Amino acid sequence: MAATDLSRLVAAGYAAIGLGAALRPSLVPAVFGGTARTPESRTEVRAVYAGIPLALAAALLRSEGQDPAARSAVLRTVGDTSAGMALARLAGALLERRVSAWPTGSFLALEAALAAGSYRAATALRRST
Repeated sequence: MAATDLSRLVAAGYAAIGLGAALRPSLVPAVFGGTARTPESRTEVRAVYAGIPLALAAALLRSEGQDPAARSAVLRTVGDTSAGMALARLAGALLERRVSAWPTGSFLALEAALAAGSYRAATALRRST
């Protein structure tokens, strides 16, 4: 798969996550057994779980018009961000001595896939120049 296609796929993944959190913020903690009952808690969910993924998606899309070195840097940064989330989730699950398939395992797999896609796109971009 070409670098641009991979980059757009990762951007679409983050955009979907961000839009879901922006439109239905109460679902984010509900997936993990929590709640967001107050306007402040829903605003916090939107800020973090919508704002950051939407910013990552925008950075990926905006990088398409940049030179290959800049695009590669954005892709590696998104990859590092995604890998950091996956590793922190795995560490938390190990500390809690519980790794359930849903939701922890599913989100860990998604984050790992987004990291891998970002890194593969960066590698493909470097090879094409």
